[in-house]
Amino acid sequence: MFEALSDFVAHTYGRYILLIDEYDIPFITVHLANWSKEDKQAAQDILKLMFQTMLKDNKYLIKGLLLGVFEIPLTEMGSGANNIKDIRMVPAEVNDIESSILSADQPHTGSGIDALTDSFWFNAKEVELMLENSIGWCPRIARHKPFIMDEIRSWYNGYFIGRFRGKYNPWSVSSFIEELCIVLNQSQSRRTNIKRIVQTAARSYWVTTGTTGLIEAQIDRHRAQFTELAQKLLRNYELTKLNEDADKTMCEPPHVPLNSTQLNLISLDQDQFSEPGLLTLCLFAGYLTRHSSTSVCIPNHEVYQVWLKLFARAVMGAEMADNSTNYERGALLSELWRGRTNILGNLAISSHGVLSNHNKFLEADYANHFANTIVAVSRFGMVTHPKQPSIQLSDMVPIRENHTGLGKCDYVMRLYSTDNVANQFGVVVEFKLIENHQRNNAKHHKLRAEHGLRQIAERNYDSCLYSCLERMDIGVAIGNNVVYAVSKLYRRESEYMPWKEVDSLV
Repeated sequence: MFEALSDFVAHTYGRYILLIDEYDIPFITVHLANWSKEDKQAAQDILKLMFQTMLKDNKYLIKGLLLGVFEIPLTEMGSGANNIKDIRMVPAEVNDIESSILSADQPHTGSGIDALTDSFWFNAKEVELMLENSIGWCPRIARHKPFIMDEIRSWYNGYFIGRFRGKYNPWSVSSFIEELCIVLNQSQSRRTNIKRIVQTAARSYWVTTGTTGLIEAQIDRHRAQFTELAQKLLRNYELTKLNEDADKTMCEPPHVPLNSTQLNLISLDQDQFSEPGLLTLCLFAGYLTRHSSTSVCIPNHEVYQVWLKLFARAVMGAEMADNSTNYERGALLSELWRGRTNILGNLAISSHGVLSNHNKFLEADYANHFANTIVAVSRFGMVTHPKQPSIQLSDMVPIRENHTGLGKCDYVMRLYSTDNVANQFGVVVEFKLIENHQRNNAKHHKLRAEHGLRQIAERNYDSCLYSCLERMDIGVAIGNNVVYAVSKLYRRESEYMPWKEVDSLV
């Protein structure tokens, strides 16, 4: 069929240049398919034969340009497409980017590979020009242009393309400006909160057009390893943004190392976890960017939202991760303040359900995994302080303490307060893993949870909450598909005064 189409185009218009966008998608589809290795190999051979027909055995072809995320090995001895020049938008090796790093503030005026890579994505000057041109369509943008540029920079900037640092995602920038102009033109009231409209329009655009299927396949096979990796990436981004927002010069957090990115899709083995391989996958797909010649990081707030969901999927599983985004802001902490544990129990069930072999894990494993669950939902705003809507995850300090002896592992979480609020809130959780012969006994679960609650008070597990004035103790018993939780609330006048039990902290 392609040969017939090629003959028609050549006889009508002459020899041609063939452009193939997302040429790697058919290979990714085959890679993710639930097929046998033999069937996958046969499908890959058919695809390579198709590319050979288009690119090698095509007498009408002048040149071919293939665009995609992965380097697909089309060239093989005696077959495939020959004479392929690989142009990387992402530097492959340390030596490729140890030379001078160019700013993406202005268009590159030179020639060669730098001129080519600079033509990809927007630089700062192009974004400002685009925003300036939109004023003719939406004049109200003119008064708020600096604030709008800050939002664009926070959400869509930060990419390292070729040797150019500071590139903007073109699809997201264009979509944001279009959406902003539409909403502003529809809201002509003088009382309109322009800044709030700008902040609402600043959301994910590009990431909703693609798929994270390859990454999710890695998550579902390697939950523990991915959870640890995602924790580092998210925490580094949050600390970096916290420093920037506070205009503080602090020690920069250590970013996740990645030296070589020599990886292709066919060599990516889903059954064996490879941190460099997964990082390279995310780097090529645009979900990470280079931070330095030897490390990677989350580039901006749009991609940060993707990592929140991927992290939640690794910790809680796909269904609960999706449900957690539907809770109201502060839902978990507000419920805890009222002495209720319904949401907490649902999270615990989801959390320990991800650990596939119940008999294999100890209380410490469940405590650690449940701690990650709390951190995951906190990133969706479920642990936002009722009195302090501005509190972010960076202000929440999770501390897991392993005490010597069987069954003495708790999870301690402290929520720091800002200067204008005196109270600090702490949560102490004691886990009890139910014995094999009692795991379906609901009454026994309740007794063990209550025992855990008493143990917190008797052994002073709250001692690290020295500056907190309000706290909640939770005893959690975990069995086969059963999680039982009980809680008590405490308040004190100062950090030097004794705790007093209360019915509610609201």
